[in-house]
Amino acid sequence: MPTILSLFVTFKATLKCNLACQYCYGRDNHAQGNEMTDEEIRKGLQFVKAYATLAEAKRLTVCWHGGEPFLLLHRLPALLDEAKTLFEDSGIQVQHTIQTNATLLLPQTYDTLRRYFNGFVGVSMDLFSRFRTFPGGVVSTDLAVKNIDAALAAGLRCGVINLITQDNVGKIPEIYDFYKQRDIPVRLARVFPISDDDTLSSPMYVSDEEYANALIQYFDLWANDPQPAPNSDLVKLVADLLLGVPSICLREANCHQRYLALSPGGDLFSCAEFDVPESIIGNFLTQSPEDFALSDARDRLAAQAPVPDKCHQCRYEPTCHGGCFRERFMLGYPFRCHSNQRYWDHIVQWIERQGAGLYLLKGKPLSEKQELLDRIFKRQP
Repeated sequence: MPTILSLFVTFKATLKCNLACQYCYGRDNHAQGNEMTDEEIRKGLQFVKAYATLAEAKRLTVCWHGGEPFLLLHRLPALLDEAKTLFEDSGIQVQHTIQTNATLLLPQTYDTLRRYFNGFVGVSMDLFSRFRTFPGGVVSTDLAVKNIDAALAAGLRCGVINLITQDNVGKIPEIYDFYKQRDIPVRLARVFPISDDDTLSSPMYVSDEEYANALIQYFDLWANDPQPAPNSDLVKLVADLLLGVPSICLREANCHQRYLALSPGGDLFSCAEFDVPESIIGNFLTQSPEDFALSDARDRLAAQAPVPDKCHQCRYEPTCHGGCFRERFMLGYPFRCHSNQRYWDHIVQWIERQGAGLYLLKGKPLSEKQELLDRIFKRQP
């Protein structure tokens, strides 16, 4: 198997959720409501340690996901203590992250976040929109914002993925101000369709042009702000366009090798957003880490979602590599392609106004890279 220096593993420890978000990629999950037992989680951690060792990993990120992981709050601390003991002498640097809908981001979670997650929590939102609802249809945003503000006041840190829909695509300045006031880094994301037909009738979806324009508007607000909102996502994207490398799974050439998701019942997937039966690549309860490492299941899955030929003619291929693997698998093409091209063209024009250019730093010495990046981001956090 290939060496994987930095491995990212998601534990979908529960598929239960207290919300019923209309755009959730798991809304048609065939195993919805399933949950790992403590013993399954232990076996999953042991599997991950053995697999990481086989891959000669030096760094491991474990993301606790769902469903809603805070539904397992009463179980998490003991399991995280076991994980710490398990990896203690492995030589692998391990960090844990957690992604929540924030409705259960309550004071009783704070100690766990400080102790095991370095005081940081990831949140999914759709600010100024109406699709992140409780099962009865009540919108969850006000409660999520209240909980986020209380967590920030308690000294915790937060990062957000904010969905753009027809409801909020015209409120980019308000979205920018909201996150700037709270010193929260945010990534603007787009609702992913289950099928092309899905995008024709629902106000959850925005067009390629609408989404690109929203990203451009947000970028301009950030780039022209003397005291900009923190945004590591934008900094990394600009750096990617200078260096000719991807910094996020959505654009990695071989993400199916570096990312892994464990689900209830033992199913293994290439990432957390794969959940259909035909995308299963193994089982951590019935398969040894050695057998999984030697299996060609990941490559066979990747062969079903090839990078389109036209991508090889695109100037952004070094940064994009054909886009998100799951998008190509589910839809047959890179869903974000057209919006990304429009958005990145705009950023490249901005880079050129800074006296740089696309892939200018590709292959350059570290000192030269650092000097230019420092100059470009002199006003950025």
